[in-house]
Amino acid sequence: MSRPLWEQLELPALLARELTLPAEPRWSREFAPELSYGRHAGPARSDARGAAVAVVLSWDGTEWSLPLTVRSAKLSRHGGQISFPGGLIEAGESPPVAAERELEEELGVRPPLEWLGTLTPQFVYASNAMVVPCVAATLEAPAWQPNPREVERVLRLSLRGLLSASTEPPLQMTRGPLRFTAPQLRVEGHSAWGATAVMLGELRGRLLRLEKVEEDLTQRREGAN
Repeated sequence: MSRPLWEQLELPALLARELTLPAEPRWSREFAPELSYGRHAGPARSDARGAAVAVVLSWDGTEWSLPLTVRSAKLSRHGGQISFPGGLIEAGESPPVAAERELEEELGVRPPLEWLGTLTPQFVYASNAMVVPCVAATLEAPAWQPNPREVERVLRLSLRGLLSASTEPPLQMTRGPLRFTAPQLRVEGHSAWGATAVMLGELRGRLLRLEKVEEDLTQRREGAN
């Protein structure tokens, strides 16, 4: 029996190949809020800005995990929400370069990263930004030093936890006169929803597809013996 994906040191190479394949729309739809057309799934506005986030797989010697941030409640946009480290792409930057810069600005550390590819870009209506989720891996468990002006707390989401996440009741959201529901993923007692949950949903779907491929290969080998 092979080790689970979250315990395999070879996971970055497997995921890099997986990221070259088309995503299945159902992965993102499962975690998309109501009213998401024009917010995440719809076309970006003509004046939308480019942005990037860092989806960093960190190896602690035993298993892989992801850092997520609780944004400072003092921020004017998305204050108090759960997100990946990231921000706007500056002139002359590629999405991975911007994601790495923002990772260091928010979490105080720039570990050696291997860039693996990207998840599906998401249009975030509230900030009018087309966000590219850049996936990387590091063979370190960084001691994050969050910038208090931007980050209230760093959360750790293990890939084991992501793959085994149970279905939670959706959040009941109110935005002005609008009321809608939003699927959520619970991370250390916090709710990840919106674009962050959509990105996590795609990553989870890709990992589950990889897991199925691994299981099929194992069964073929056992059947051949």
